[in-house]
Amino acid sequence: MASLQAKSLENAVLFLEKVAADPQAATEAFHADNQLRKRLLLAAQKAIPELETPGEASQRILYNGIELPTARVAVDLNLFNLLKESPTPLSTEELARRSGKNPDTKLLARILRYLASLRMIREVDTGLWAASHFGNNLSGKGQSAGVACMVDNCFTAMVALPAFLRQHAYNPPDTKSETAFALANRVRPEEATFFDWLKTRPENALHFNTFMTSHRTGTRTWLDRPEVINEITDALDKVTAGKDGEGVSFVDIGGGIGHQCKAFKKHVPNLKGTIVLEDLEEVIATAELEDGIEKVGVDFLKGQPVKGAASYYFRSVLRNWPDRYSRTILGHVRDAMDEHSLLLIDEIVLSDRGAHLSDTQLDLVMLAMLNAEARTEAHWRQLLSEVGMEVKEIVFYEEDTKEAIIIAKKVKG
Repeated sequence: MASLQAKSLENAVLFLEKVAADPQAATEAFHADNQLRKRLLLAAQKAIPELETPGEASQRILYNGIELPTARVAVDLNLFNLLKESPTPLSTEELARRSGKNPDTKLLARILRYLASLRMIREVDTGLWAASHFGNNLSGKGQSAGVACMVDNCFTAMVALPAFLRQHAYNPPDTKSETAFALANRVRPEEATFFDWLKTRPENALHFNTFMTSHRTGTRTWLDRPEVINEITDALDKVTAGKDGEGVSFVDIGGGIGHQCKAFKKHVPNLKGTIVLEDLEEVIATAELEDGIEKVGVDFLKGQPVKGAASYYFRSVLRNWPDRYSRTILGHVRDAMDEHSLLLIDEIVLSDRGAHLSDTQLDLVMLAMLNAEARTEAHWRQLLSEVGMEVKEIVFYEEDTKEAIIIAKKVKG
């Protein structure tokens, strides 16, 4: 039995070594079976901390804080794109020249060696570099903006989080202004929140908005679930019954420049009813919308001007606000709703047990930046009940990362 286990383990190691040695072939093979690819990825991630010695574990966790900042340097120098676009490997000197930043070649070589050790790039010979699958994944506009956003906007808050929690005896306040982000950045009174801070920092805001626009690209969305569309259609019929006009089918609250409104209209072009985009005046001012979509300047902490719509939609908005503020936001929507109106919350619904890494890390970033959080199903139900609403259904459209549409209604009476 022991010899069979050893042989099986040897075969597993040989397979992983083959994948690492020829990643392109492995990637092509896994395209045919994405579920198998995910299983292998999850198994490999879980195996690493179980296989490490104390010294190896220390090396990994104590120094991983330098990985993202070094990737930020690579983004600044456009290294990932330069290597991806080159048909042949590039020397350190050539990368320095093509970067347009004239970096010291000795410094650049040190950075490139580290990136290669992380497999963000490939070292094909001494001083000769090529693109890697990992680096290519970071080379797109949205991904590069994500690297810049996390380092320039979020990193200091995450570093300050332990001191912030000690300062508050591990009972963080539910205020929007007294945060780990504020502690790290010593923000002025008029910059009460991260979003206020962004208003005077256009480059930081650009990175944030570009990343937020693109970070879900390629994944399924709520529009892929026909039962949600059917719920909106049914609600529209009910809220407009016996009334003049076609009513309002969809209100996107805090919807930025209208990506979801446009996607909704494209998905249901024949659905009657006006689509409404709501956000701050300075945000919607740049929105370019088509016929059938209206924009309304709104501070959702102060009210909800559109009454009796079929559906009121939030996408990744309430995760940015502690419960105290979320109750205010939801209360305004409740007061505007018809008895048949729907509240649609497009959010992560954290598992109570065995939550995914992508969800738990987002949860703690929300804590550091905004005193906010990703919520569990039980928490969502409690929050909604506190403002006189109840969950009708939770429809998951991206099961792995627990992204879902929470469909809620006003409690009768």
